[in-house]
Amino acid sequence: MLRVKTFASALALVFLLPAVLLPVAAVAQVDTGTANFTRYVAIGDSLTAAFMSGGLSRTAQLSSYPILINRQATGQTTGFEQPFVSDPGIPALLELKSLAPLNIGPRAGSGQPQNLNLPRPYNNLAVPGADVHDVVATVTDNGGLHDLILRGIGTQLQQAVALQPTFTTIWIGNNDVLGAALAGRVIEGVTITPVANFQADFRTIVDTIAGTGSRMAIANIPDVTGIPFVTTIPFVVVNPATNQPVIVNGQPVPLIGPNGLLTPGDRVLLTARAELTQGRGIPTALGGTGQPLSDAAVLSAAEISSINARVAAFNSFIQSEAARVGAAFVDMNATFRVVANEGLDVGGLTFTENFLTGGVFSYDGVHPNAFGYAYIANLFIEEINDQFGGEIPLVNLFPFIFGPDASTQTSTAAVETAEGGILTSAAVRNLFWALDIKTEAPKGRKPRKGRK
Repeated sequence: MLRVKTFASALALVFLLPAVLLPVAAVAQVDTGTANFTRYVAIGDSLTAAFMSGGLSRTAQLSSYPILINRQATGQTTGFEQPFVSDPGIPALLELKSLAPLNIGPRAGSGQPQNLNLPRPYNNLAVPGADVHDVVATVTDNGGLHDLILRGIGTQLQQAVALQPTFTTIWIGNNDVLGAALAGRVIEGVTITPVANFQADFRTIVDTIAGTGSRMAIANIPDVTGIPFVTTIPFVVVNPATNQPVIVNGQPVPLIGPNGLLTPGDRVLLTARAELTQGRGIPTALGGTGQPLSDAAVLSAAEISSINARVAAFNSFIQSEAARVGAAFVDMNATFRVVANEGLDVGGLTFTENFLTGGVFSYDGVHPNAFGYAYIANLFIEEINDQFGGEIPLVNLFPFIFGPDASTQTSTAAVETAEGGILTSAAVRNLFWALDIKTEAPKGRKPRKGRK
């Protein structure tokens, strides 16, 4: 996996120079109200880094919502620095390998850092896989994406402060619950963060940024149980020849889960692909082994309830913190619920959560595509304008739907007629590595209160 040498001893002083000594380009005449984008910094995780289709690459990073916000607020296309990675990315972006069976796996090769020697912190400091505690405590992860982005110089929070930001966006907390959804296991302190720990770290972030005098926009956590990774595979046996549920006595046949027959409230994860191919979860009368799907391949209704309750607790605190410091508040949870339940109507087109064909999510079933990130940028801009009295223009979505920035999508017909599984084992392995997804508690010891 990625190895980035730390050169903190040589460049630490350079990176921590007061931001007032850094050159500041002229700001275009955009009415930002009382929000000042002279030095805009973004704190977050993969959603802020523009992680897409299982990887971090320049192609996707040019559609990150922070870079789009900065462009709209300043009228400039340069000056906002990100840790760009050449294609095919780190890990390599996913692509469609075959339709029959439908397989999505990583591209060949590996990307390389393109501006590793930038003599100051990046404006976009978001690290895929970071949780709230990582923002305040993690500098290195021994060859992971923290090393690529933070470069051993300091935590996200420390580097953000070093830039003396005039405006900061904070969207963090997704990974404090995402691990439970993707791993199919709710393990306190391992795949899901305790509420008290989350609140303490989140308040530290907000108070520290507020102490710099920076204005802020803060977003909450989407429903991680409503993403395609969780919702795509039905809970019933499907005929691979027709991709339709098998009907016996007028009813579909439930798959066999770790606790018996699955119910409509249970979810089968994309990681179940290999097990289903082997016949697990399928009754012997229908050609299966009769053996249940593993716990890691299923998210039970009870686990979904626990995750959603934790998300609600986190989001209540996030909203109260935004109000406490006068930050713009962006309700991502509400928006993603609309995507899941109704779809987004944009320019006469409807965008949904559907895997591959919905037009919002990328090939990994977890992260948005370029259109999704552009839409998210506009959500931020709308709330920033409302909170700070500005008139920052919205991002033009047309290029992200029809133009050169549009993400390649597989046709609905192709998906409906495809057989077999979805994500290859290599795709899942790379995704879990990049997002630091834990699948079980460390052996021989109790789960820690915090992930790191």
